[in-house]
Amino acid sequence: MNICIYHPTMGNIIRQAVTKAYPDANVCIIHDITIDPPELDTIDILVANQFPDGLLQRCSQLQWLHLTGTGVDHLRAGRPEPDLIVTNSSTVPAQAVAEFVWMGLLALAKDAVRLFKQQEQHLWQLPNARLVSGSHMVLVGLGHIGTEIARRAASFNVKVTAITRQAQSSPLVEHVLPSEKLADAVADADSLILAVPATPATYHLVDETVIRALPSTAILINVARSTVLDTSALVHALQEGRLHGAILDVHDEEPLSPTSPLWDIDNLLITPHGAYRFFEEEQEIARLFVHNLTRWLRREELQNSVNLSALLINM
Repeated sequence: MNICIYHPTMGNIIRQAVTKAYPDANVCIIHDITIDPPELDTIDILVANQFPDGLLQRCSQLQWLHLTGTGVDHLRAGRPEPDLIVTNSSTVPAQAVAEFVWMGLLALAKDAVRLFKQQEQHLWQLPNARLVSGSHMVLVGLGHIGTEIARRAASFNVKVTAITRQAQSSPLVEHVLPSEKLADAVADADSLILAVPATPATYHLVDETVIRALPSTAILINVARSTVLDTSALVHALQEGRLHGAILDVHDEEPLSPTSPLWDIDNLLITPHGAYRFFEEEQEIARLFVHNLTRWLRREELQNSVNLSALLINM
């Protein structure tokens, strides 16, 4: 069993977890993810997040790919074989991202940014705050992350309308609607939260039409992928006073250039694609991989399986 951990930072943590559970496992670590790992044709299991174009096809013996991240939109570039087993780590950051969303929602509702700036200026001025309780959230996506966001809504007395591809009902939300109903759904929304994967079907799902349908008092938070949102339309809405505020944790350009105009847009908070971060993150990813490795050796169904055939058809 040859396992290759192809990651700039997580190699040692994952190898320690693997060798503790399976001392005889042959585990190599490759930190430089700009070049192919050596002995490609001997790798049975690859643990990675980013890789050079075509790498997966060049790994002729590869049976299972585990992604250390959540997104799968970059898989096609690796040119995987259709029968490749693929899993991701989407359950690991779900709670952290959900907490980030609620932090942002509360911060914008309670005028926290202005309060922090006023402290720096030694200025005593009441905030322009409002209640979150009783508000209406439109949540785009009800996967692992969306579910954790929705799960916390009851504690804040927030009504949730979810937008999903199949519009299947959920006990965590009041209504579930298909994506073609998004513009109608946001017409009375207090917040619009994006937590949906990047696919051709979700490209600019939140476009000029949707943003114009939002009330001027609404808040938008994107913890999905930048392609889900028409960022230019969002910026215009903020500049024209047609939106209360927004938080972008994902960006078309990452890292965001210091010269990007996005830094200086009023009522737009820029965060560095770190909503998923928490202290034990890498250890939890290692535990998930070892858990799945045990299941893989037993020929059991793996946790966080990615439907690769459906993904390749839709990409």
